[in-house]
Order: sequence, then C-alpha cells, then structure tokens
Amino acid sequence: MLPNQINMVGLRDYQGVEGFFGAMAGSEVDFLNKALAAGSEINAPSPFTAGDGFALRVESLESTLKVTTYKMEHLRFFRGIPKLPAYNTVEEFNRLESYGANEESAFISEGDLPNEDDSLFSRQYALVKFLGTTRRVTHPMTLVRTAHGPAIAQETTNGTMHLLKMLERALFYGDHTLSALQFDGFEKLIRDNSPTTNVVDLRGAPLSEDALVDGCLIVNDAPNYGNPTHLHLNPKVKSDLTKTFFPKERGPSLNAGGGNMIGLDIKGFTAQSGDIAFEPNVFITDGGAPGAAVGDATRRPATPVAGASATPPAALSQFAADDAGNYLVYAVACNRYGRSAAVWVDGAVIAVAAGDEITFTLTPGSTVDVEWYDIYRTPVGGAAATARRVLRVPNAAGAGAQTINEYNANIPGCTSAFLFQQNLECMSFRQLAPMLKIPLAVIDSSVRWMQLIYGVPVLYTPGKVLLYRNVGRASGHL
Repeated sequence: MLPNQINMVGLRDYQGVEGFFGAMAGSEVDFLNKALAAGSEINAPSPFTAGDGFALRVESLESTLKVTTYKMEHLRFFRGIPKLPAYNTVEEFNRLESYGANEESAFISEGDLPNEDDSLFSRQYALVKFLGTTRRVTHPMTLVRTAHGPAIAQETTNGTMHLLKMLERALFYGDHTLSALQFDGFEKLIRDNSPTTNVVDLRGAPLSEDALVDGCLIVNDAPNYGNPTHLHLNPKVKSDLTKTFFPKERGPSLNAGGGNMIGLDIKGFTAQSGDIAFEPNVFITDGGAPGAAVGDATRRPATPVAGASATPPAALSQFAADDAGNYLVYAVACNRYGRSAAVWVDGAVIAVAAGDEITFTLTPGSTVDVEWYDIYRTPVGGAAATARRVLRVPNAAGAGAQTINEYNANIPGCTSAFLFQQNLECMSFRQLAPMLKIPLAVIDSSVRWMQLIYGVPVLYTPGKVLLYRNVGRASGHL
C-alpha cells in the first residue's frame, strides 16, 4: 500500500459471501425482502416474531480490550524513583550531617596546633510497609473462551495496575499518622524533615518561571548543595506554565510539530544548577470532592456526626481579607477499608471573617473504627460541587468527639508540585520484595490469589528536595 492510500474495506473483501445486493439477481432481492430481517437490536426481542433473524446473528466483538482508565504511562514516579533492595522490615541508613561544626577555626598562628573538630553523623530508619490486593476468578470463567485472553491473566494485569496506582499515590501522600499501616510519602517527608525554606507556599498563585528559578536556587545554594533533576506536577499546572511561553515562542511554535502543527510542549527547564525534567503526574491532585461512600459497608466507617460550627479569631488563621465570606464544609470518616458518606457541617453556609478559623466537632457515627477524617471546603462563595479536600486529621478521640480546627492553611482546588534531586544520593524506594503473586487456598469453585508489594520510600538528604504548596491555576483556565 502506498503511504497516501487509505486503508478501506471494499466489496472485494466479501467475495464469496452471499447477501450483497451487487452480486445478486433481482429475483433474489425480491425473495430476500420476504425473508429474515437482521435488524439492529442489541438485546433479543421479546416476544420473538416471525421473520426476525436476531437469533441467527453472530456477535461482532473486537478482540482488543479498550482501556478507559489509567495506563502504565501514567505511573511516572514509581517507574522513575531509584530502587534498592531491602533486607529487613526496618531499613536504616547513615547521614553525614557536617564535616565540622566550627567554620571559623581553620586559621592558626605559625607553629600553633589547629583546633580539634569533629564530623557529625546521624542514623535514620524507615519502616517497610505492605500493600496488597486479592483477586478471584470463578472456575467456570477459566473455561470460557473469553474475547481478551485468559481471565486469570487479565485479572492479574488488572490487580497489578490497581496496586501500582495505590503505590503511586502513596509515594506522594502517604501518612503514617493517619493510619499506622501507611508509609510516609514525600509530601510529609519534606514537611517533617526539610528546612522550612524548602516548603514554598504559593497561596493559590500558578506555578511560574520565577517560582521555579527561586526553588532551584534554594535547593542548589548552601546549606543544601543540591542539584534538582525532576519536577513532578499536575498536568494542568504544567499546561498553565506552558501557556506563559506562548507569546514568546509564537514563531518557533508554528513549526514545532512540522507542517501545520502549532503549539508548544515544554519538556523541562534549565536552571543555574542544570536541567530539570517536567513529569506531569495525574495522581498529584487537588484532593477531589467528597463523593459517595466507598468500601465494604460492614467495615468502613459510618457518616460522622458534626457539631455546630464556630468562627472565632485565631492566631494561626490564614483567612485573609480576600478570603472573608461564606463557605460550605463537609467531613468524611475514613479507615483502611473505605470512606463514609459526607456530612454537611451545619447544613448551611458558614460565614468567616478575616483572621477567623472554622471549628467544629466530629463524632464517629458507628462502632466501626475511624482512623482519620477528611475535611472538604469550597472556595469563598463557591457552590457545593466546588468543595475539595483541604485537611486530613488523625482520629485522636477514638469513639468520642474530636475538635477540628480549619485555618485555611490549604486552599481548595490547589495542588502540590515536587522538585526532586531524583537519584540515589537523595532518595530511593527500598523494596523488600518485588511484586508477588501468592495463590490462596481453594475454598470454593474459584481461583483466588494475593498480589503484594513490600517497600518504603526513603529521603536521604531532605535539603535536596523542595515542595511547592497551594499551587493554583492561571486565570481564565477551563
């Protein structure tokens, strides 16, 4: 086939197959009009009627499974983070914190004995955590000739993708204070261990070239001495950053894709410290909306009971003058098995003035353990559909009432961005075992198995990474 020819299906492809008008005599067409009708029904007609040929039709089903959810290409961080084997459930490592404490002691008089100084070492550790999913296929399903290959193989692939999705999200947002079963993701590792200068709060502003330059300088400058290599960010945030270069690059962008293709895709950024690759990651999100209850109804928490809210002034408040107005607040109870439906705090808008906080109580709605609460809030004056998660609070009161304080530290609809020195000098994923598939005992006429992965992310040098918080969207975005 020539390159410019279009791949089309013609009558030649149906040679020898009866039923096409072009190959039939007129008398045969007249006879066909009195015969069975194929129709275009999806389900069998009820009742069946004479002349309906539905029962004789063979399904025409493509053998390729169309995937409507994420694929391996979306799992960017787990594929890129350096990996090392782990040999224990407690993984330890040493840090050289300082070559010497006194930086003014090197100069001496002629013949003097130099001052004695000591290096500073510290030992750190990380606890390996375990992720898994159980899958099951009935024995009859293993005997059926399926359209997309063996059922067990397909379900194993699905289990792998589900497990990798949970791992990818946890690498960013895991938090052992919410559930002891989780490891700490890099957002918490940076906030707990990195210098305060390495957490940059944009307060709703979009990520800009200036913010990137300043962030790279923080990592590169003393006392961090880092060389950032990758920036993980939400694709929409990357799109906003790209749009700022459209006016500057309008000429070259006309030919960026060749022919009549227009547009600009920025793959990275050159800073004083070197090149930084952009890694758009769909699992870096704004927290999402409250949504419906998820998980096993017998194990997930019930909807919590919310007490009346109050809005007293608070020293920690970050509600500024522009933030004064009405808000809608929702709360969800969570544990390892799932999430409850949301409770609407006050069942009405909550009026907040500059310098105030929003405070209320939450009480578990059942005897099922609540491990933490997710708090959702709208932007000022926003409708219910605009509510996004702004706070995750460990349940410290057990079955009792717990006071929730919301200071506007996190802005609804914003995301985070992670500037990493993504190499073994700075970080790794310590893996106790590669992904495992373990068969389970046969207790019914089905095949069951577990898919597991054991590991923990480790941040060796907290100064060589940087977190952008409250990254907003550019004005006029869709």
